[in-house]
Formats: sequence, C-alpha cells, structure tokens
Amino acid sequence: MNARGREGLLVGAGAGLMLIVLLVLQSLIGSGLLSTRMVTTTATVTTPLPAGDYNQVVSAYTNHLSVLSSRNVSALLSGYESNSTVEWTGEAAGLQGNYTGEGIGRVLTTLLGHMVNFTLSNETQPLVGVQGRYWSVNSTFHWAGYSTVDGILTGTIAAEDSYVHVGDTWLIASETWTWLSFTCQFPACLGI
Repeated sequence: MNARGREGLLVGAGAGLMLIVLLVLQSLIGSGLLSTRMVTTTATVTTPLPAGDYNQVVSAYTNHLSVLSSRNVSALLSGYESNSTVEWTGEAAGLQGNYTGEGIGRVLTTLLGHMVNFTLSNETQPLVGVQGRYWSVNSTFHWAGYSTVDGILTGTIAAEDSYVHVGDTWLIASETWTWLSFTCQFPACLGI
C-alpha cells in the first residue's frame, strides 16, 4: 500500500470514529439520533364528539376555503348563518372591523371583487372542537392574489370559525380573521 492509500484509509477511519463519538455524545445529552423522547399531549373534551358532526363540520370548512379561493362572494355568503358576525383584526389594510348581514358581503367584495386571481396555500390542519352547541374550527392559511389596481397582494390569516347546525347543514355563526400579514405591490393597497 502506498502512502496516499494509507493516508486515505486513516482519514476514513478518523471520520468514522468521529461520527461514532458524536452519536454517543448526542445520546448521552438526550437529543440525539439514538435517544428517546416523550411527547405529552393533553386534550380536554367537555362534550362527546359525534364523529358524523365532526366530519360534516370539517367538510363545511373545507368547502368554505374552496369557495373563498373561487372568489364567488354570493356562494361564499351561503355558508354563513343569517345573523352571523365576522370580525377582521390585525394587518388587514384598512379592512379591520366587525361585520354583519350585508356588511359581510361588502367587505368580501372589497377584498375579492377586483382580483384577477386569488389562491390559498399552506393551510394548517384545522383544529376542531366543541364549544356548547357550536363547533369551533381554527386554522392558519396564506393567500395571494393579483389586481390590476393593487398589483400582487399576499397575506397570512389565522382564522377561527364557529359553526352551528341549521336545518340539515352546518353554517358559520361567527368568524374571526386575525390578519398576521398583508402586503401589496402598489402603495394604494385596495384603494382604501
């Protein structure tokens, strides 16, 4: 074996020994590849969770986001109870406020009405639970759109929707959107 071959063999053996030492150290510290971790999750349920209702609420929320993405305001409004309330807080580019009745349609039209496209992405798995006779759905999603007036618009929303059973369907009784971010390409931003 020549000197170059012995040098390569020593470097390889040294790297392997170093890897073994690092794995052992990480295991001793408790955060390594060979360590075990215990994760504890606590859930408090105040009422039984009927699986059929759960599935229907998740389906209603999924449909709500799909219709939102389509920018069809009249179809979107059909997912709200007749006396529902909507609150937009945070960085909502002048759209912050509490809305009921026709006000919900106006604010949705202001946001979606003049966009050429509108997409949702990176929706977190919704957290669904029961609060009295309401089902609560919490999620976060990113959105992006384009308007000839405002240019490229993007944002992130933390949403909380409370659903109530009306007739044979689940409708939104109240909705809160906390706008975590809202950016637009042009300074006028929705003309507001």
